[in-house]
Amino acid sequence: MNYIYLLYSRYSFKIGLGSMLKRRVEQIDKTTKGKQRLVFAVLVFKARSVETYLHRRYRKYNAPFRVGSGKSEWFRGGLWVCEAALLMVAISLLHWLVLIAAFYLILLIVLNIRL
Repeated sequence: MNYIYLLYSRYSFKIGLGSMLKRRVEQIDKTTKGKQRLVFAVLVFKARSVETYLHRRYRKYNAPFRVGSGKSEWFRGGLWVCEAALLMVAISLLHWLVLIAAFYLILLIVLNIRL
């Protein structure tokens, strides 16, 4: 499991992923001009595919930085950021619901309980 996050810096937002969020934000802050601020993060399964989906969905807003860690993953600000945050929450909730449902079904099977 990894985090999918939004960072803010200089009127731009970065969609990224990482397992150690604080360390990743510090790494980006050291290698990128300006101060980066964490806006939002959610814990998801299959984080790489979720990040790829979000990058493709918002590619028309892509505004890569010239230097820094994750320099190609920056996007111009806009209303899309609210939509991206809602999508991130929805995907994360869906992943957790599937996990809980699977656990519940396994528990029912193990305990041999009829629905």
